[in-house]
Amino acid sequence: MRKRPSRRGNTKLLGIIVAAFFGFILLSSTVLIAVNPAVLFGGGEAAVTGTPADNYSVEDRPMFCGVSEPSFNAYVAEYGIPTPCSQPVAIEVDPVGTVWFAQGNTGNIASFHSATEVVTEYENPLWVDGTPSMIWDIDYSDGYLWYADTAYNSVWRFNTVTKEYRQFELPASGNPLPQILQVHGTDIILNDLLGNNLVVLDASDIESGLVYNSIPSNVTDAVTAGFDVAEDGTIWYTTWVADGAGILVNIHPDLIKAISPIPPRIEPLPVGLRTPNGLVVDDTGTLWLADTSSSYFFSFDPASGQFTHYMTSPPDSLSYGNITGMVQMPVSRPYWMATTDDGRIVFNEQTANRIAVFDDDSQRLVEYSIPSRNPFWSDCGGIPSCGIAQALAFDVSGTDIWFTEWVENHIGVVDTARPVPLDILPSTRTMSLFPGQSETVSYVISPSTDRPLSVEPIMAHSHTFLRPEPHGMLQLNIIEGDTAITLDIVSDDNAQPGSYKILLGAKSGPVSVSDYLTVEILPAPQ
Repeated sequence: MRKRPSRRGNTKLLGIIVAAFFGFILLSSTVLIAVNPAVLFGGGEAAVTGTPADNYSVEDRPMFCGVSEPSFNAYVAEYGIPTPCSQPVAIEVDPVGTVWFAQGNTGNIASFHSATEVVTEYENPLWVDGTPSMIWDIDYSDGYLWYADTAYNSVWRFNTVTKEYRQFELPASGNPLPQILQVHGTDIILNDLLGNNLVVLDASDIESGLVYNSIPSNVTDAVTAGFDVAEDGTIWYTTWVADGAGILVNIHPDLIKAISPIPPRIEPLPVGLRTPNGLVVDDTGTLWLADTSSSYFFSFDPASGQFTHYMTSPPDSLSYGNITGMVQMPVSRPYWMATTDDGRIVFNEQTANRIAVFDDDSQRLVEYSIPSRNPFWSDCGGIPSCGIAQALAFDVSGTDIWFTEWVENHIGVVDTARPVPLDILPSTRTMSLFPGQSETVSYVISPSTDRPLSVEPIMAHSHTFLRPEPHGMLQLNIIEGDTAITLDIVSDDNAQPGSYKILLGAKSGPVSVSDYLTVEILPAPQ
């Protein structure tokens, strides 16, 4: 029987978890909390409710337990969770369409059926009430859900038929923090983020337990972040130092299990890719990486060894507020990545409160806003409908993207099959410039409705020496029929030769549609 942790111990543990995951990520360029929650929601002594909300003081409950009822827009629907303050993160859709998610503040697994819109929660008898944790990822395999949690430093197995839990404790050396998990046959692969290890658990003799194998990073004082398994069975993952250098590693699981001395491949990460958490390998073998400290994501071609630098659209002002005027450079913070059945790339934009879908073939980015917003994770003050819901995990099922809202106690779904309200028609998709040269281009915003459409043009770039400069001021427009936007692509004298992306598009209500213009900077003539 586990000793019940004290409430003070739980609060300290939660503080460590929050600092570990959000400290350098959120505070690096934004104000975490602009006002005391008591100002808007009242304060006083902690009140016992008999729910997981008791893990927080009355003042902190709005920040961690939610402030709004489930909502919806034209593309996203949200659903509430019966237990208050359950703090869902990991989510998985099984082959028959049942949505499963883990509650970090209860230790329970829950299911959601789209046909009935009913959430069912399954009590975990092995979990001590009052123990907050982070459960980042779930993987489904042969009737079982596998996941790891940070409070117990354990891997768990949940039987989706009998609803029984089984716990497998991991070695507790160093500062372990298990995070992302994938099941491949009898191997369970996970990253130990703060322990800086990539781990392979052998589950071939499950009744005897899991056999632990790991390989530490050769980067000191680093973290081992997201990973994915390529078609050849090798694992790609990143290890990096906050605001420092990092590497991309390709390793065979047999090396981790000390079965074969197959040497790993190591690639240095490019400048600008500072905190690569999310990673996925698409069906062509291309890697996609999310940079959580910026508005950037990258692709990597293993054959050529080349990285390509992309950016999202700027965050909506309602996601960061800036009531104090201290937010100098708001960023969207792409976090995790996945692929759809048709090869598109999906990622969550944590501090932009969006889910994004990128089509590499068409070079089109569609971004969907999440309706719920919690003001205590942004610089909102009293701005209405401001903040972020901390949509920290998602899963793709057909044309639906299911996600959780950690601080709003909701799950939600994006319907990507619903037609977007506009199209982007660029005058060109590629161009070449010398340093110091500029060229005029245009793109047409073409509405897919006969009704007037409110739109806001989008222009975004990744390097100061290559930028779009619109002709005239960009205003919020009400358009009927096609509207052309004209701009100059300007290359400064100090522009570095290479291939770069510029994002051109438009936002209409809860959705943004953009295309990438590829610009080749040529070496200056001699």
